[in-house]
Amino acid sequence: MLQKQWSYLMIAKNISAMETATVVPKYIPLMQKPKCCAVGCLQMILYRNGYGLYDQEDLAIEFGVKIGSDDRHAFREDMPIMTEFNCDEGISTVGSVDKINSFFERSSIALEATAYPYASLGTLEELIADNLPQNNDIWIEYHSHEVHAGDRDNKRIHDALLESFDKKTGTAVLIDPKPGRRQRVTVPLGTLERSLSGQFGKELGIVVVRKTTP
Repeated sequence: MLQKQWSYLMIAKNISAMETATVVPKYIPLMQKPKCCAVGCLQMILYRNGYGLYDQEDLAIEFGVKIGSDDRHAFREDMPIMTEFNCDEGISTVGSVDKINSFFERSSIALEATAYPYASLGTLEELIADNLPQNNDIWIEYHSHEVHAGDRDNKRIHDALLESFDKKTGTAVLIDPKPGRRQRVTVPLGTLERSLSGQFGKELGIVVVRKTTP
């Protein structure tokens, strides 16, 4: 109990002390292949952490990305086919941490992924305060139509990376791999947190990627 209280006090201290925070180095934004927002984010995480530029299509094949039937031409191998949007397009990022960690281990990558489903999240600001100053990667799986004005009638699940947070304005900057959008998108924290919830369909969440001892 004392340990838990101490943890809450440290998080509260981090939040009060953190006016702004940004990962260092910042991300180099990369664009995704069809339905590959999740592995596009993984590609950027690996590159930012010094592991080189992995081939996104290799990652898509590795993780079994589900694509649309009209996307077959974009891949060199037969890929699984999704059933519908806002359901099983791409991969289930929060549900794939075991596979992500297995990939890290097999590839001798000193990183570790931890899933935070929306129901067990606490608050998004607490998670940011606990991880962004530590330079951890915050990988967000969210309902796209809630965040992007152009997607209001286009309900899809999407992934992006949280690059920075500004407490004064209550906003975060996302690195968005989708072609045709700004690569850096400023989002109110309340909107972003709401977009993770199950009120729009499937409950989503966050994967935090931390460095480990090699």
